[in-house]
Amino acid sequence: MTMHVRWTAHSAMALKSALNLNLVPFAEHLGLSPSTVNHWSAPGSSVTPGREAQELLTVALDKASGEVKNRFWAEMAAGASTGTAAPDRDPRDLGGQIRDGAAQSMTMADEASQLATSDEQLAYLRDELCRIAVAYVHTPLSDVIDDLRDAQKTLAAIAQTRHRPRSAREATVLSGVLCLLFAHASQNAGDQKSALQQLRSATTFANVADSDALRTWTLGSAALMLEWSARPGEAADRARNGLQYPVSTQSHQRLLAIIARSAARAGDAPAARDALARLADLNPHDATRGDEVVGFGGLLSFPEAKLTYYQGGTLTLLGDHTQAEIHSSRAIERYETGPDEDRSYGDEALARLDVTRARLGQGDVTGALTAAEPVLTLDTQLRIRQIDNAISLVRADAVALAGRRHPDAGQLTDRLTGYLTAARTAPRALPSASG
Repeated sequence: MTMHVRWTAHSAMALKSALNLNLVPFAEHLGLSPSTVNHWSAPGSSVTPGREAQELLTVALDKASGEVKNRFWAEMAAGASTGTAAPDRDPRDLGGQIRDGAAQSMTMADEASQLATSDEQLAYLRDELCRIAVAYVHTPLSDVIDDLRDAQKTLAAIAQTRHRPRSAREATVLSGVLCLLFAHASQNAGDQKSALQQLRSATTFANVADSDALRTWTLGSAALMLEWSARPGEAADRARNGLQYPVSTQSHQRLLAIIARSAARAGDAPAARDALARLADLNPHDATRGDEVVGFGGLLSFPEAKLTYYQGGTLTLLGDHTQAEIHSSRAIERYETGPDEDRSYGDEALARLDVTRARLGQGDVTGALTAAEPVLTLDTQLRIRQIDNAISLVRADAVALAGRRHPDAGQLTDRLTGYLTAARTAPRALPSASG
């Protein structure tokens, strides 16, 4: 059952566009005369379809496929502010898409208490967000962002109907999940401001829906942003706030892993080791149980490969080079041999750099260069902003060894410098499930 629409000339033309029909075939589809439909098609038309036309338009939308309905609501959202369809932004303008996404999420959060929708439309959106979350970890960001924006436009159109339905909570949770995906996309694109706006919106949706899982994941994502923005001490504190909520083991594993790595990055070794110990105490069999966010999978899950990657990164920062290499190598193997939906190429690249640092810490420069090679030759479309940060750390280690005239350290330093020089102008397109 499609939610009630009060048809206007604009919404009627939005349905025509969604059905990919010209004026005459659209009139025939409705069972109306072309002259009647023509009155609606004039630019800026204020003509309101009559009672019979209202019923026929509603029937046509009810019988439309899910794909047509999604195009209709996206068209409605795009033209909501002016009454006419808004021009699509150039898909190559990644920064503009990121900023538009953040702005619209803020608006949607303000209207969260007035949502209205249909069960059918929400079921489609849930399936679509599951698909995007899974695709996110191994798909270039430029391919993902358009799908996120389409889903956002549909949810925005639902919000603009302004009456509370039975499924308002589901729409609110989906909006929060959408904001989480957008937050990570924004961070990976290097737009910290938009990422923070998305997290603020996700927090609003979590509170409106009273969703502990959404609160927990939003706190964890906020902690990751703090960690990568050189505020690791605050990151650990933010992640600890999420441990109070009764959520799935996977969600708690994610928080503890973030605490461990952030504390290690901040130089708080006791706190990092305590978090690692608490991770080891969790029952791994409980990790198969999901919650309201983990159920989406992909980026919004914390599989064993990711857990091992975080452990390796923490041990690298703690200077436990032997164990760091073991854990990071194991993470790479699990990414390479595990399910495609769990394989985050961003995290896999970062794990290789953890192996590189661990080998440098053991004085194995040749082995470090071998470990770094797949990252240094990574396609520019598969590079995320966090890789630059990690390579900068590896380069500092290599420079220190080169200063002591260590064999091969100069070559590694040159390779890393070349990567960073090229990275200043290269596009970033692949999201990372690590944040």
